[in-house]
Amino acid sequence: MANDFELLNDFETASYFHKRCLDVAVEFKFAEGQALAFKGLGICEEKVLNKFEAMGHLETALEKAVEANLEQITREISKDLVRVYQLIAIEYDEKGEAELSLQFFEKCLEVARRAHDTVKEAECYQQIALIYERQDEMSSAIEYLNRFLEICIENKN
Repeated sequence: MANDFELLNDFETASYFHKRCLDVAVEFKFAEGQALAFKGLGICEEKVLNKFEAMGHLETALEKAVEANLEQITREISKDLVRVYQLIAIEYDEKGEAELSLQFFEKCLEVARRAHDTVKEAECYQQIALIYERQDEMSSAIEYLNRFLEICIENKN
C-alpha cells in the first residue's frame, strides 16, 4: 500500500503505511521488514525535502539491514543514503559551509565504498577536491582528484 501512495506522490499517507509496517515488523522481530519500513520512511521524507529526517531513517534502515546480513537490501539502502548525504553536502557547500559539506561528502564516500558504488565514490572524491581547491588546500585537492582519476581509469570513464 505504501508504495502505491508513493507513486501518487502522497508521501504523508505512504509514511503512515510504512509506520504501520514498521510496527508489525518490530512486534514480530522481522528485521527485513524493519529495514524496508525505515527505508520507505526515509524515501518519503526525502521526497518532501526533509533531508535530515530522511538521513536518520535511512541510517537506521542500513543498520537493520547490516545486522540481519541482508546484502541486496543493504546495497539498495546504501545508494539511497549516499544520495541523501550528497544532497545535504551540496546544500552546505552552496551555503559556503565547507567544513559541514566535507563531513557529509566523507560520509557519502564511506557508504558509497561499502556499497561498491564506484560512480558515486568518484563523484564524492571530485566534490571534495573542489571544496579543498576553493579553500586553497591544493595538496588535499590533488590527493582527492587523483583518487577520482584512479576510479575513472579503472572504470574506463
